[in-house]
Amino acid sequence: MSFPTQRPRRLRGNPTLRRLARETRIAPQDLIYPLFVRDAIEQPQPIESMPGQVQHTLESLTREAETALKLGVRSLVLFGIPGGKDPQGSGAWIDDGIVQRALRQLRDAFGSDALLIADLCLCEYTDHGHCGVLDGERVDNDRTLEIYQRIATSQAAAGADVIAPSGMMDGQVAAIRSALDQAGFTDRLRRQVRIGVLWAVPRGRRLRTTLRRPARLPNGCRKRARGRQGGPDRCRRRCGHGHGEARPGVPRRDSCGRRVD
Repeated sequence: MSFPTQRPRRLRGNPTLRRLARETRIAPQDLIYPLFVRDAIEQPQPIESMPGQVQHTLESLTREAETALKLGVRSLVLFGIPGGKDPQGSGAWIDDGIVQRALRQLRDAFGSDALLIADLCLCEYTDHGHCGVLDGERVDNDRTLEIYQRIATSQAAAGADVIAPSGMMDGQVAAIRSALDQAGFTDRLRRQVRIGVLWAVPRGRRLRTTLRRPARLPNGCRKRARGRQGGPDRCRRRCGHGHGEARPGVPRRDSCGRRVD
């Protein structure tokens, strides 16, 4: 019998062969743990849409980070919820902002044992909920870029290793990289993560509601390409839903193929 000519089952014959042929390995050090820290609360507050997750106080944040480090998860991404909001989202860049205080506290507690990643966006800090400042009813892209630069340098000064912009402004990666370099953070901030092409799919719950509709796939690929041209030190290759760091790529294999092309 000549069919089939290829028999990949041979590589799955026993556990030793499967380990040898395995292409993907996931270890704790490969994971990034999203942590939410909220200002002006005395106890951690459960997140109803994400069972098992909470908005931390500064104290509980440090305890949770310590637990993660003991498990081998050394990369932490911080999302802040301020005590107050305003049209400019000033809580995102002030020196005593909740993320800035959290970064300093974690850096003091764990030194270089933890890789600290700071989410950069305005939607949680503005009273209107947009990820940029408004000019009337329109988001002012270029004025928002100036604010993103202030946020990035503030987060870097507080101890962030990685700045992870999750906003939707054109040119944000290049603007942030330029601000970091001019502020003297060229060497210390080795990587910059551009949150990539995201979709809403009915598989789990999203951390935020940033959408890329499949019908707009070419536009999403172009936006990702523009982000890469802006000079990010690292773009996370991922397909899936929302802002979590572990996600299945199965629902969006078509987009993964386009991104590789």
